Amino acid sequence: MKEVTAIIRLNKVTETKQKLAAGGFPGFTCRKVFGRGKNPIIGRDMREPIGHSVLMPKRMFTIVTEDEHVDNVIGILLAVNSTGQAGDGKIFVQTIAREYRVRRA
Repeated sequence: MKEVTAIIRLNKVTETKQKLAAGGFPGFTCRKVFGRGKNPIIGRDMREPIGHSVLMPKRMFTIVTEDEHVDNVIGILLAVNSTGQAGDGKIFVQTIAREYRVRRA
């Protein structure tokens, strides 16, 4: 099993949820997060850098799926969230060693 974690823009949350569900991945966790990437954040006038200490609001999706479905999940995330601009987000994939359903423990 794999855990796919995607950090995306706020304005892409609704479409991401819809496309994941339509693609057969209705189960996920979504959290409010704040962070920044390597590049300085540019202000609204798109001329002056705001700096390296400003944290931008984002959303973090966590989807746990079978190994054979990882490429499908990543494809959906990229299709919805790729604008070609800095700040589109990041996707991480990790191996899950074990999974336990609490209800059946």
